[in-house]
Amino acid sequence: MKICIIDYGSGNISSIKNLLSSLDFENVVSNKDKDIINSSHLILPGVGSYSNVMSKLKNNCNLDILESEVLNKKKPFLGICVGMQILSDYGLENEKTKGLGWIKGE
Repeated sequence: MKICIIDYGSGNISSIKNLLSSLDFENVVSNKDKDIINSSHLILPGVGSYSNVMSKLKNNCNLDILESEVLNKKKPFLGICVGMQILSDYGLENEKTKGLGWIKGE
């Protein structure tokens, strides 16, 4: 098992990495396609507003790869805080922002 903590330039990455390491789970902090593809599980931490996280995620990650791994290949995925909220269709924090659309709702 190898867990990829998705690094999009924000989020509580250090605390998650430290927790996984203390539990002896192999993990990597990355936004690289190969690390996302080669992992067995994905974690998307979140800190900040819905619109800010979506902007950073779009700029720093390949959303097509992420979506394929989670929705098509059924790779286990954990979204934490706003990392879970952006799975919806839209968020209304600050401004109406399109989310990943993996879960119906606003």
